[in-house]
Amino acid sequence: MKKRYYILIAIISYLFFTLGNIPAAKVVSLVKNNTDIPASLYGVYGSLWKGGADKLLIIDSPEINNLQWSVNPAYLLLAKLQTELQATIHNQNITGDVSIGAGGTLVASDLRSRIDASVMQDLIKLPLGELDGTFIINILRLEAEQNTLPLVDGTIKWQSAKLTLAETVDLGHINITLKPGDDNDLLISISNQKGQISLDGKASVDSDKGYTLNLKFTPDSSATQNIRQSLQMFARRQSDGSYTLKRSGNLKEFGI
Repeated sequence: MKKRYYILIAIISYLFFTLGNIPAAKVVSLVKNNTDIPASLYGVYGSLWKGGADKLLIIDSPEINNLQWSVNPAYLLLAKLQTELQATIHNQNITGDVSIGAGGTLVASDLRSRIDASVMQDLIKLPLGELDGTFIINILRLEAEQNTLPLVDGTIKWQSAKLTLAETVDLGHINITLKPGDDNDLLISISNQKGQISLDGKASVDSDKGYTLNLKFTPDSSATQNIRQSLQMFARRQSDGSYTLKRSGNLKEFGI
């Protein structure tokens, strides 16, 4: 029994070693020529287990540069491809662990990035105003299947947040928490500290990308009349001096 066990381990180790030393460029070329994956890698180097690429292009997504990966071959025994990734988007660093199961489910964990607000504005195509500050992203877990809403558990902190419309508004430090709900929906809470406008609200997105948003804005004494008038452009003024924004719809309207 022990002899068979050692032989099996030797065979598996040999296969892992052989596969691991295959040039990554050959594997990428083979996959690209035999599948319809909407992505392209350029400047591929290294091996299948440990390598990288100068550029990754995915349809309708921002360009990813300086991609590096380190695959854990042990997960192949569980029919999973698991790798540690590092990359940059618009010169902003991103790191995390990503795995893909046999059924095509993508799971990412410990995703971390620090992104300048101006870059974030370009990534999300925000047409309103000008953003300033820094976004610190910490995603504990993200699970996504094709054509479904990703389930996300994590936080986004917008530090030294500023929004310029008619004039610049200091929003302080904004905290956004994302949690998966009981019905495969995404629950979002929003709050801030030390801003000219206090933020407090919640949002949700269901599996069909339908969303609801309920957000309250409360200007402090330093908020100018221009700031208050700007709030009235998209939010309803309340008797206590706050402003509420309530919206519902579908993210597909925004091309998401």
